[in-house]
Amino acid sequence: MNFKSILLPACAITLSLIFSFSSTAKAQEVPLNVAVVNFQKVMAVSAAPKNVREQVKAIREQYRTEVQKEEAELLKANQDLAQKQSLLSPESFKEERRKFEQKVREVQKKVQQKNLDLQKAQNEALEKINQNLREVVLKIAADKGYSLVLRRENTVVVADKYDISDEVIKQLNAKLPSIKVFK
Repeated sequence: MNFKSILLPACAITLSLIFSFSSTAKAQEVPLNVAVVNFQKVMAVSAAPKNVREQVKAIREQYRTEVQKEEAELLKANQDLAQKQSLLSPESFKEERRKFEQKVREVQKKVQQKNLDLQKAQNEALEKINQNLREVVLKIAADKGYSLVLRRENTVVVADKYDISDEVIKQLNAKLPSIKVFK
C-alpha cells in the first residue's frame, strides 16, 4: 500500500466533509419565519367571495323564475295538445306532438346552457379572487419577511401568533371589495 493510494481518498473525504458543513451552515443562516393562512376562513369572510355568492344566488333565482314560467307554458301546451288529440288526425297529432317535444328539448337545452354559463362565470370570478388572494399573501410574506407560508388546512397544530388570516382578509377586502360575476 503506498502513500498516494491512502492520501487521495482521505483528501476527497475531508473536502466533502468541509463542503457539506459549509453548505449546512449557509442553509442555517436563513431564518425560518413561518405564517399560516386559513383559506377557508378567508373565502368565507372576505367581501369578494361573499359578493360572488350573493350574485350567483340572485342569478339562479332569476333563472328559476324563468324556468318555472317556461314549464308552465309547456304544461299548458301539453294540455292543449291532449285536448286536440281527438280532433286531429293521427298524422296531424303526431306532427303536433313532435313540435311540442322539440320545444321541450329546446327549453331543456336553454336551461342547461344558462347553468353552464353561470358555472363558468362563477369559476372565472373565483379564479380572479384566488389570483388576488395569492398576490396579497405574497405581499404580506415579503413585507413581513415570512420565508414559509402554510395553509391552515395542512397543519395539525399551530399557535395563533402565526395565523395571518385576518390580515389577509383585510388586505383582500381593500384590494378586491367586489367582483362582477358576468354580463
